[in-house]
Amino acid sequence: MTATTEKPLRINLGCGNKRLEGYIGVDRFPCEAAGVLCDVTQPLPFRDNSVDEFYLDNLIEHIPDIPALMAEIVRTARNNAKITIITPHFTSLSSWKDPTHLHHLSYFSFDHFEKMSVRHYVGSGLKVVRRNLSFGGGLLGLIGRMIFSLSPEAFEKKYCFIFRASTLRFELQVVKL
Repeated sequence: MTATTEKPLRINLGCGNKRLEGYIGVDRFPCEAAGVLCDVTQPLPFRDNSVDEFYLDNLIEHIPDIPALMAEIVRTARNNAKITIITPHFTSLSSWKDPTHLHHLSYFSFDHFEKMSVRHYVGSGLKVVRRNLSFGGGLLGLIGRMIFSLSPEAFEKKYCFIFRASTLRFELQVVKL
């Protein structure tokens, strides 16, 4: 992208009825926010190296093959493209009450795509730039946040089903070699 000739191509993948300013909405179902209709489990209708940013809000948990979708995102993304993923934490009731959720993800789920040994899944690298885990209110949420801030790994291994979390937010960066 050059600053004078192109606007950034920003995709709200699995947009549903959520319209985001400056983004093209993509969904498999006709809805007001969708400017492009496609099944995201199939090849995305964008050129290689053309997308600057992807936004996935409560989509990834519905995808049968997460590595295949991430590979498609990497294929269509420019180098250094930003990917934002929002999904319920595996301890959240929201993760389990929807029967269309196929995956229940953790704070560490996307670390897998950073490792050199598994880059064959997506054809290039993904870097976890930032991630956040939110909690509900009240005393249990406060205690969960405190334990998590001391050690995310200890929280998920030992305490997560006592002090349940709510929502995960990942910011990834595409790193093409």
